[in-house]
Amino acid sequence: MDKKSEVKFKAEIGQVRTWWNYYLHYKTALDFIVEGVENNLPINTISLPAAFLIRHSLELILKANILKLETVSSARKKLKLDTHNLKVLYKIFSDHLLFILNHKAIDAKLIERIKEGLIKTEKLKNILHELDEGSFNFRYPVDKENKNNFKEDKVIQVAEIVKAFYEVQDFLVFVDAALYEQGVFGFEDYVY
Repeated sequence: MDKKSEVKFKAEIGQVRTWWNYYLHYKTALDFIVEGVENNLPINTISLPAAFLIRHSLELILKANILKLETVSSARKKLKLDTHNLKVLYKIFSDHLLFILNHKAIDAKLIERIKEGLIKTEKLKNILHELDEGSFNFRYPVDKENKNNFKEDKVIQVAEIVKAFYEVQDFLVFVDAALYEQGVFGFEDYVY
């Protein structure tokens, strides 16, 4: 690699400090993989990294939302950041949202959109949780007991997972802004 190329690879990772920044980095990497597959990159060469990026992006954005929502919701104790379990994270996220919907004056149309967003997010969570409960299976070929994470005949439809992921993006990225527009204040100064 020549000096000119090396400059392109200089990454100021110390400037990437928030949950949202981390989420965006992983989602951007996924976007490039999806574009590559759409342009004939064989899915069997990148299926596991693609699935991991989706799973990890969902984990990051759920954590980002939880940390923000818990500043205005007393539905649960503060999030312990050491969990990677999507089932647990989704439950905490939905508990906070439902608490806010039940305790704040929110427009009925927005309530319906939020509930639809939760249903779509739960669908994605279920797909990923079944495949990789602890954020281990997409990263390693074997579990902690050296047993294969997937049976030899296991096949997944990555397009289904990608589609489900992109369907929830607007909801997960903008739910806090939609709540703010409805007068849910208290998290606007939260540094996330």
